[in-house]
Amino acid sequence: MRTSATIRLLTAVCTALLGSVMGSVSLPAQAALTAAPTPGPAPALTQPAPDDKSGQAIFAAVKPSIVQIRTLVKGSQSQTSIGSGFYVSADGLIITNFHVVSDYALEPDTYELKFAAPNGEAGDLKLLAVDVLHDLALVQRQGSNLPWLRFNHAPIGKGTLGYALGNPGDLGLTIVGGTYNGLRDHSLYPFIHFTGAINAGMSGGPVVTEAQQVFGINEARMIDDQLIAFLVPSHFAEELLNRWRARPVAPASFEKEVTSQLNQHSDNLLSRLSRSPMPTQQVGHYLIPDQLDPYMRCWGGVDRDPKKFYQTDSYFCEGSSSVFVDDETEAGSAVFVNQIIHSSKLDPLRFSQLLADQFSPAQGDHGDAKRFSPYACQASTVQLRGTPARAAMCLRQYKLFPELYDFTLKLVTLKEGHRALLSQLRLTGVKYRPGLAFIRQYMNAIQWKD
Repeated sequence: MRTSATIRLLTAVCTALLGSVMGSVSLPAQAALTAAPTPGPAPALTQPAPDDKSGQAIFAAVKPSIVQIRTLVKGSQSQTSIGSGFYVSADGLIITNFHVVSDYALEPDTYELKFAAPNGEAGDLKLLAVDVLHDLALVQRQGSNLPWLRFNHAPIGKGTLGYALGNPGDLGLTIVGGTYNGLRDHSLYPFIHFTGAINAGMSGGPVVTEAQQVFGINEARMIDDQLIAFLVPSHFAEELLNRWRARPVAPASFEKEVTSQLNQHSDNLLSRLSRSPMPTQQVGHYLIPDQLDPYMRCWGGVDRDPKKFYQTDSYFCEGSSSVFVDDETEAGSAVFVNQIIHSSKLDPLRFSQLLADQFSPAQGDHGDAKRFSPYACQASTVQLRGTPARAAMCLRQYKLFPELYDFTLKLVTLKEGHRALLSQLRLTGVKYRPGLAFIRQYMNAIQWKD
């Protein structure tokens, strides 16, 4: 579809949605959501029997099983990213993160994958399978009788020592001690909270028990905090490996496979958020959406700056749900902010001007033109429950994954001359019909009450 046609279509969609918030214009029936079963918790880990293995001994034993994974521009020696991986079979099957190999998965004509082993071996890698939702990939090198790691199946408790291995900053293979702290709270999918120094380049490397068995895969760290890291529970890697062994056929196109998994992620997310009735909280005269699912966290704050002619009470809800697509794109998230703006110093005309200044365009950054269509936007006056409001909605389409869209919504109530609700919602990487249905549900949850 050409860009001009896409913009006309998206603008029409915005207009239809804003006109139909109270049912004046009917939307197409919401598509049935077939969400994958919510992944069960990671198996409880058992602490192995104490032994005298030191970090040095573990490093020496595990080192031969670790490889560095490099993404290169095809036909050159210029690497664009590095990560880590580990053998899970004697014939060269390797587990790593999807985000380590995503450039190659989505653009195989531009990039190639290479490995470098601690013994000096190097060569090509073949991508076999991906699990985008849990940030995992399975690759393979040529070889035999390779030293592979086993997965841990026994329970351990919080505080148990683990050892993370990988190649941070292309500085060589490193081992880092840390502690297992259970599963992360407020996350759509299960991740292990690991207290240890996981750094860029270690992604995809194993985290092992003192018995040298893998219980997690290095995945991410919290940038603004110290020693807060997250691991993919090892049973997801084992499931990916078992699926490959049951049907050892690589997809003809990983673009199609990634698309299918991102569509499933959209279904998982919106089925969790689309509760009826939508949870709300009352703030003054306003009912506003509240925590929609346990994976979300909500925060509040106030601005009482005496130098300003108005005051603001803010309520913000978000959660860890987005999945990595590439360095420029994460998909599948919902964030909303509600602000009560009030003033005893401004007359109605000046207060109206304040709201107009706050009601800036709803769209976000247009982003890379290779990845997204331009935003199409539409503004309209709508009738919410108990109050009129000015609403603006924008959306853009993912070019590589045409079933996915980003939506932004901003609305401001027009009920009172000295107080108003400014509400903002952002959805990323969700399917069209469920996304529209969720926005309509969100707008219908907002109410002004006497």
